[in-house]
Amino acid sequence: MTLEDFLKKLDTIQKELLEDVADIIAETATEYFKGSFRHKAFDGVGWKRSIKGSGSTLVQSGNLMNSIRPTEVTTQKVIISAGNEHVGYAKIHNEGGEVEVTPRMRKFFWAMYYKAGKHGKVAEHWKSMALAKKIQIPQRQYMGDSGELFDLMDKRITQYIQNQFQ
Repeated sequence: MTLEDFLKKLDTIQKELLEDVADIIAETATEYFKGSFRHKAFDGVGWKRSIKGSGSTLVQSGNLMNSIRPTEVTTQKVIISAGNEHVGYAKIHNEGGEVEVTPRMRKFFWAMYYKAGKHGKVAEHWKSMALAKKIQIPQRQYMGDSGELFDLMDKRITQYIQNQFQ
């Protein structure tokens, strides 16, 4: 083998390694972000409980969790996205914020008020939402920078590299 052949082989190994590492990052991040829904927490910080008391605000249908996917995976960057045409609420739940109450929302809130029996804490909550012009959506982060995620990626990448040289 010549020096030129050896350098070409090293270059090929480097490119394959970088591609594999990008795939490991994409897979690990997607799993971690979806895991936020099982743990009802992100990076060790629990989500604000739902008024319903079940704490399952973001996991009722599973549509939001199932919308999390890698949208770009290259050796230069990895992008994981959430939301689609059926899950337009992905950003507001991840970041929190204020939304304007639409007529459709108001109708739903009134229906929930009547369903709750028009008395008690839960019924009053639905009534206050039905009467509001805007409502505050608490942050229930499930994606973003995470120390736990970076540690997990570091372990998986280190293990992968060690396995390649054994």
